Amino acid sequence: MEILFIDEEIEDAVLYSNFHGKYKKFKSAGKLKKDLAKTFNMLRAANNTKYLEKITSLHYEKLKHDKSGLSSVRIGYKSKYRLIFTENELGITIELIEISEHYGDK
Repeated sequence: MEILFIDEEIEDAVLYSNFHGKYKKFKSAGKLKKDLAKTFNMLRAANNTKYLEKITSLHYEKLKHDKSGLSSVRIGYKSKYRLIFTENELGITIELIEISEHYGDK
């Protein structure tokens, strides 16, 4: 799957584990770096979103309510963090929007 980065801060966080700017708060989350790299590699390897649905650890979902039009996957198996992204109609391009604490303090 083709993955595009919306801004330099998320690109640095995902590709280089360099958390700065709005992602500076994640700098101390050591396991997050490893899990983020694994999740990113799974996204890149996917041919389409049906493939993402089959990887149960990702918990791929199309979001609702105020995040309608966006999708997400979990970063790590038991993580509270998610990658939020948009998809094109063919399901082959992902634009990463943000890293979110979607699950609160679980």
